[in-house]
Amino acid sequence: MGKRFIEQFMWGFQDTFRISLKMEFERAFEHIGFPAEVRCLLVGFKVAGDHPFDICVEQGEKLYTPEDFSDVQRTAIRKYNKNPESEFLISDPRGHRLHQESLMDEMRAEALGDRLSSLEEQKAWTFFVGKSVRVGDYEVHIVAGIPKDRLGEVPRISTTSRDRMAIVPSLVHAVIWDILGRARRTLYLPDAGSDLRILGASTDEIVRSATEHMLRTMIYCAGYWFASDFHLLMNQLSSLPYEGREGAGRLVLARAEDPAVEVNLKLAAPVKNRNTPAVRKLLEGSGPTADVLSNGEFVYGLGTVRPNYDPASDSVFVVTFLRRGYWELSHAGTALLAARDGITSLPKHVLDESYFRDLSDRLFSEPDDDALTQAAQAIGKHRHGAMLVISADAKGESRRLSPQSWAVEPTLLSDNFLTQLTDMDGAVLLDPQGRCHAIGVILDGSARGEGDPARGSRFNNAVRYLGSEHPPAIVVVYSADGGIDILPKLHPRVLQSEVNAAVTAYLALSAQRPPDLERVNRLWKSVDAVSFYLSAEQCEALNQAREGIEDWRMENTEIRLQHPPLRPDSRMNSTYWSPEGD
Repeated sequence: MGKRFIEQFMWGFQDTFRISLKMEFERAFEHIGFPAEVRCLLVGFKVAGDHPFDICVEQGEKLYTPEDFSDVQRTAIRKYNKNPESEFLISDPRGHRLHQESLMDEMRAEALGDRLSSLEEQKAWTFFVGKSVRVGDYEVHIVAGIPKDRLGEVPRISTTSRDRMAIVPSLVHAVIWDILGRARRTLYLPDAGSDLRILGASTDEIVRSATEHMLRTMIYCAGYWFASDFHLLMNQLSSLPYEGREGAGRLVLARAEDPAVEVNLKLAAPVKNRNTPAVRKLLEGSGPTADVLSNGEFVYGLGTVRPNYDPASDSVFVVTFLRRGYWELSHAGTALLAARDGITSLPKHVLDESYFRDLSDRLFSEPDDDALTQAAQAIGKHRHGAMLVISADAKGESRRLSPQSWAVEPTLLSDNFLTQLTDMDGAVLLDPQGRCHAIGVILDGSARGEGDPARGSRFNNAVRYLGSEHPPAIVVVYSADGGIDILPKLHPRVLQSEVNAAVTAYLALSAQRPPDLERVNRLWKSVDAVSFYLSAEQCEALNQAREGIEDWRMENTEIRLQHPPLRPDSRMNSTYWSPEGD
């Protein structure tokens, strides 16, 4: 086996620690429904000993050099001197020293993050830098980088600090900081990184802990300090039936004196949040005209959030109980997280408008995309699941399906009326201009080995319908559990030049010896992501190149990874290419 060599050496397991940490991030991101690339690195600053490097960087691809961070220490000192906390005096000498050392370390982490973000090729990334731990002769910071565009899509609040307390603005931020904190603690152990499960916790535990931290800090913005068990209380409320009925209603979290809240009915004796049977009963009184009001500790009445509420204040939050075991936390109309049977994730009921419009333009001639999108959003305000069918021949389909639906005179319906129609079983049938042709539609179709037995009847009926010989159609399925499916699920249109560029980049890098394995693996992920669009010639060239990589790996490490070969997809045709001018 070839020798393993660490040029910028801090400790013997630094490379396995970093690789394992990346895997932990990927598992947690998948768990919460956040498919994003993560870049992990370790940056160590020498504090003792005689070593060739004053700064060491443990990374995968060789993106950074020690010289990139040569000014970080000086920048950290400047930040420290300007920080008001540096003048904070603690009477106990030891406590004062620890506070100032911690602040100095925090400023170095901040300076390191600033420096990473300023590097020319890293401006598309957001970096999270944890406080350091002494490992051997180095103070080591753990860094996680996330693509800025992906992080920008995450629902969040704007506040990050209040009353000297750090506020976690989103579930993704909470997971990142939780993992960084756990990873930092493991660096205190001997031979950190020797165990591949470096965090010593399951992904469920990590997400649960991150959720509790996020909720605690967010609810502090609403004026309550001690919301450590808020996640548990909401899970209990959502799972508690009332006279056989599922939990439903809304709980508004805000101070009673908050001007954004109008109290319509004030309780003479507030009810503790921990009294879940009483709070559950009060939720029965919530509805379109009033919600249950809580300050985090007590329910104090029923009322509403005023329409002039300033979202920038981040002082009012809403918990919506949708059905048994399922609740959401939102702010200013934006859902921040969803909890199903105690498992939290990012909300999944946001309509993918770009895919919906692209599909409409591909399947229909001159569709009214605005009207169709508006209709799809209106249908999404359902109470127990809904389905919208858009057919290229809605008139003909309304007649054909009339024995199991009601055909109507073609007409445009208001959003509220469309939402109201979702209380009826069956789908609403529209034409590509958004006119309704039938209601209560029950779709037909033959089973063809497609569908998903784990899904409900709406989804599988839609799959069967689209798989049969019918005019081109789009079906939008809103499941009762909050999920959304836009069918058919076609691969998006892409630029042929981008696919060719991904193939060319992999073939060029994989030919280098010795290969940069981590970069090769990253480029393979880019190729794999566009595998549907590959020609037979490209598949053959890529398979040979990857086989060459594995031959080299076997010769030098006595390890060979097995991969299924790439094959051209018979469904691929020119309609999947976007015009190069787009």
